[in-house]
Amino acid sequence: MFSVPLLFAVALAGVHSFSFVAATDAEAPVITQAPTPTIAKRQVAGAPGTPILSTLKYAFTDLPFQVYPFQVLRGPQFGFNQCNSTTLGSGSNCQTLVFNGPDDFCLWGSPDPAGLIGNVEAKVVSYCTKPYHGSRLIPADAITGLQWTKTSAYVQVVGFIKNTGLSLDPTDQGGELDPHGADLQGNPLGGVVYSNGTADSDGHTLTQVFNWNTFVGGNQFCFKACFNTIDSPDYCENRYDLVGCQYNMPSSAKDGEFTECDGELQDVVGVYSSNGVSAYHPCFLLFRV
Repeated sequence: MFSVPLLFAVALAGVHSFSFVAATDAEAPVITQAPTPTIAKRQVAGAPGTPILSTLKYAFTDLPFQVYPFQVLRGPQFGFNQCNSTTLGSGSNCQTLVFNGPDDFCLWGSPDPAGLIGNVEAKVVSYCTKPYHGSRLIPADAITGLQWTKTSAYVQVVGFIKNTGLSLDPTDQGGELDPHGADLQGNPLGGVVYSNGTADSDGHTLTQVFNWNTFVGGNQFCFKACFNTIDSPDYCENRYDLVGCQYNMPSSAKDGEFTECDGELQDVVGVYSSNGVSAYHPCFLLFRV
């Protein structure tokens, strides 16, 4: 999603020119009084009163209205987690994402028209392919191709989508979302993921996915849900959030094709195998457009 020239340009953007001023010409410095410390400013992730999002665990049927109602750091969350037929529609602020299969999954999208992921990452809401999850709906023609892959440690989807299908600005190149982040509160704040398609489920029961990450924007998307029973190695590594889907979730997805695969485990993100590529089993073509 992000090219090397783009990363180089971003790096250069942080370099500013300056003029040397001799000490004899400089104005006397102005001493700014130190800010008054407050409880809110002293709070840090993991401290009392600041729960870590990835440790908030609920059965799907026991979800509270908000899993992160806490008025600390960036809280409370923007939307809600009890999502059903009464919350379905274009104005839904459901922040519970369902990730079941190639024809039944959700993605995070903007709650605002023509939003930019960088501006709305903390309050993105769920957009789904099916009208069953109390969310907003992804338009039928928005997704133009995808590859759904299931491995022994995670399930992932990589595909192509019109930005406008998720209420994103058509020019937005997007970004990465996960339940961790610098303050361990995740993006979206209060966002939780459930699936009946992982090894942690019986194939019917929606079971919480504690470790996941996703990229969306630039008319592309990818989403990986790691199995709760496997915590090492971390296949949902989220440190490389500037280099997009192709680096973090390698696939053979093609625009115009919808495929489903049983896959080999990819290398842990940032680690290369001897031949530099990951292997995949042949995919079953669902259909082509």
